[in-house]
Amino acid sequence: MSGHDTLCTVDVFYGPRAQGNQHHILYRADPDWYEIPAEHGNTPNLILLSGGDGVFTAQFFSCGQPTYRCGSGNLAIATYIDEELASAASNWRLLTDAGEIQLGVDRQSAYYLDKALAQRPLQNRNFWQRLVRQPVINGRYCGHRNDYVLLEVSQPLIELNINSPALRRFSQRALIVVYRPPSGAVQLRYFAPQYGPAEDAATGSASVQAASYLRQQYPKRYAHQPLQIQQCSPAGGYLYLTGHQQQTLVRGRTAVRRKGANHSSFVYTNIDTKE
Repeated sequence: MSGHDTLCTVDVFYGPRAQGNQHHILYRADPDWYEIPAEHGNTPNLILLSGGDGVFTAQFFSCGQPTYRCGSGNLAIATYIDEELASAASNWRLLTDAGEIQLGVDRQSAYYLDKALAQRPLQNRNFWQRLVRQPVINGRYCGHRNDYVLLEVSQPLIELNINSPALRRFSQRALIVVYRPPSGAVQLRYFAPQYGPAEDAATGSASVQAASYLRQQYPKRYAHQPLQIQQCSPAGGYLYLTGHQQQTLVRGRTAVRRKGANHSSFVYTNIDTKE
């Protein structure tokens, strides 16, 4: 085995008033990982990373359970490759269970490119309205039965209190809820109690689906300019999304945690979070 045997922690979507997502990365150049090392079986947000020369492979886990896709994990990997592996390149191919992702680091921040899932009209709006306990303006099913449902509601999301037991019992879809204020960042919250904690700390993957919905539904406002999304959870923070051909480019603030003998320091990318 060759590579870095120690666990490296990268915070994503970190900043003022936002705890961010902590991702823990184990890296080896080759061969690929076939199982989680026993000592890390219960590590949350674990990434097993391998490869090099511009092409990497990643597996995502949370407390031993595989995670199919992880947007904040993509940003953590880009930051890790740039900071810890000191890659001469500035963009890379990442192979995951969900497909190939293009990611990189530039003068602004870490970023990745992702394509939204196919969307179709919402059905049974009354059920979803009862579940979120708010008027639902519109909605979409995203991807397959075990992917996402997206709801646009008419009230700010700070006090949103969904019926988690009903979501867990009646649907395999994770729930994305968005609210469009008259000005400023679009608000987003994401719930998947069927697969772990009731609310995801901060998610880039859900924001890609939301960006696609907003650009299709409100093209005059969102189709031709960068989109700012605020995830209204304790860990939330801001995400920045721009259209790039048929994909969405996602940016977020990242921080590598470097532990010294008597202290820990944060090394931030220099994205302007406007927080």
